[in-house]
Amino acid sequence: MKVALVRQSYHKYGGAERYVSYLAEGFLKRGHKVHVFARKWDPSAPKGIIFHRVPTLKGPSFLKALSFASNVKRLLEGKKFDIINSFDRTLYQDVYRAGDGVHREWRKRLLEITPNLLIRLLILINPLHLSLLFLEKRIFQENNYKKIIAISKKGKEEIIKYYGVCPEDIIVIYNGVNLEEFHPKNKALFREEIRKEFGISEEEFLVLFVGSGYRRKGLRYLIEAVSLLKDEKPLKVLVVAKGKKRAYLRLAKKLGIRSKIIFAGGRKDLRKFYAASDLFVLPTIYEPFGNVCLETLASGLPIIVSKASGAAEIITEGENGLLLKNPRDPQELAKKIKQTFDNNFREELSKNARILAENFTVDKNVERTLKVYQEVIGEQ
Repeated sequence: MKVALVRQSYHKYGGAERYVSYLAEGFLKRGHKVHVFARKWDPSAPKGIIFHRVPTLKGPSFLKALSFASNVKRLLEGKKFDIINSFDRTLYQDVYRAGDGVHREWRKRLLEITPNLLIRLLILINPLHLSLLFLEKRIFQENNYKKIIAISKKGKEEIIKYYGVCPEDIIVIYNGVNLEEFHPKNKALFREEIRKEFGISEEEFLVLFVGSGYRRKGLRYLIEAVSLLKDEKPLKVLVVAKGKKRAYLRLAKKLGIRSKIIFAGGRKDLRKFYAASDLFVLPTIYEPFGNVCLETLASGLPIIVSKASGAAEIITEGENGLLLKNPRDPQELAKKIKQTFDNNFREELSKNARILAENFTVDKNVERTLKVYQEVIGEQ
């Protein structure tokens, strides 16, 4: 099978990008021809993958989004591929994987947490939001796709709700995780190394937050929750992702916990950070699924995630994780974090987390995706 995969960036920073790399390498191992259309890629990618550079306008983000979508369509039209699978909002594909969720839903959530009327207006007329909504609407028109892959039931429901897509056209395929790369055994290998790098003692309880897009993923709410626990236990928060940190450091200072918040920047070696931590927290207000959640579970790290994440669909409260009803309530989050201070409870969550993750392998995900491709080819 000759497959074209479309994503603006091909590398292993970010959950969506790591997912595309796993999928591409999985196809390659099965003997398929893999072409990737991107504006940039990691030069260390496997040699068997054929890359095509998509020219993109410099400047504001909305110009990048629109020019990428337009140029990738131009490059793909007339080329012979068995399947074109886009992972970005573009204008030309057979299969669209809605890994970034539904932008209309995210903008709605963003407006809900923005009380200032002027800023709300700016969000409504923001060119990037308008561009992504335009592209999204085009994708979900009946003639612009053959199948859609949603990464959670929640994502499927949102596509149907906002765009009236036929439910039979949408297949839910949960993400897969590399069970060898992310494994409880990493704790013995890397826990001391990472804690030493960031000056975190073994006695300190370490809470991990992974992911750029701090506002959407609820970093503010985590900082507020930690401030409620500052007298309970020696505790630190390690934030692993690129992002603008100044406002969050100001908030931490205001709440008297500046020394407890550490920003590590973007890192490729995420398995080491899961190994070094005692708890993973994602109080997101919108998340289609979250690869980091599966990586956390596979690493045997206890997890607290909000019900606004698609990953909440696979977690059983109190058995293999904890679920937040309202991620914006720091008292609820502080209470959940405090529950995990109990070593026995944390060990039980850890064991069950790994068992759960073993149901979501990269191989299963690759095979299910190939099955969708075969259905599309059979219908052509």
